[in-house]
Amino acid sequence: MRQNKLIQLAIVLPILLATLSGCGFKDIDKRFFVVAAGIDRPVNNPNRYLVTLKLAVPSPKIEPGSAKAQVESVEASTIAEAVRLIKSRVDKELDFGHCKLYLLGDRLSSQYYPDAMDWISRRRDIQNVAYIAIGRPDAKTVIEMNPPTERFPGNTLFLQLGKDGTESAYIVPVFSFDFIRKAQERGIDPVLPIMNKEKEEYVISKLALLNKNKTVATLSPNETEIYNQISHHMKKSTVTATINGQSLVLAVNKISSRYRIVKEANGSHILKMKIYISGIFEEAPLGVYSSNWSKLEQKFNEHYEAEANHLLTKIQQAEVDPFGFGLRYRATHAGSDQTWKAWLSIYPQLKFEIKANIKIDGTGISD
Repeated sequence: MRQNKLIQLAIVLPILLATLSGCGFKDIDKRFFVVAAGIDRPVNNPNRYLVTLKLAVPSPKIEPGSAKAQVESVEASTIAEAVRLIKSRVDKELDFGHCKLYLLGDRLSSQYYPDAMDWISRRRDIQNVAYIAIGRPDAKTVIEMNPPTERFPGNTLFLQLGKDGTESAYIVPVFSFDFIRKAQERGIDPVLPIMNKEKEEYVISKLALLNKNKTVATLSPNETEIYNQISHHMKKSTVTATINGQSLVLAVNKISSRYRIVKEANGSHILKMKIYISGIFEEAPLGVYSSNWSKLEQKFNEHYEAEANHLLTKIQQAEVDPFGFGLRYRATHAGSDQTWKAWLSIYPQLKFEIKANIKIDGTGISD
């Protein structure tokens, strides 16, 4: 009896399987992997979107200059529509699972960026660890580049923004999940690295300050380095000072910072920040070994304190808070709407008191 049931099952099962539809899975050779995506606002149609996708073309060669990519750009009223129009131009299914960079055009970020970020955060095949940056003069121009040293599509971008390649004090990588969190959280505002095209190279040396809607200011390379030192304790950086007409450069070995917000007797608030830095000379005149290091350290302290104060004041005047001072205030005071309203009145009048403690550990190999 049991044997008859097994025979019947063996006959019926293939028939049932034949009636089932496919699951929709496509092999790798039937997919186009998007390695970078750009979203712009067209000059002539500021209410529409220009979406640019860089699609990896598989190649058996892995050597400098052998990277092959196909770039597709489509203008539409929505980002989702533009992506679907691009699908009509290619012969393979688009896969965003390996896309690690989303570029917002400079014009878009300067007007209103939340719509673009809403699409990035909602699409199910986009990773939360993808990098977000601003492309200048626009995202399309940057994505269309094909650097001669690129080994495979998108390799240069990943090495510059990640930790596997270059580590620069002028590059502040931002993940999409972190950007979205800061764009929605009260008490902290997002920042984005700016990618420029210069000849056939990606240049990332400036940082954009954003509020909850748009870009409001840009930090210079020097200001970006100081921001990276204070916010992320970037060790592979430098501290400079001009003493007696000569430039001295200190390579940072250790760095740390801490701060507290103090209420004065007259009701005003002061943000007191202490910054500790130690390093060795990377550039200095001969004879510095026999100089008075205490005086040199004092000059470095004064120079760094002035630059850090200038940076914090510039950020304050832009009415943004990328360091999260407001978040610290909210966390250390009673959580209520009144606390947030109090901070909104405190921050524009907040005074900064920066104390730097820079120590010279050595003069390098030569005196």
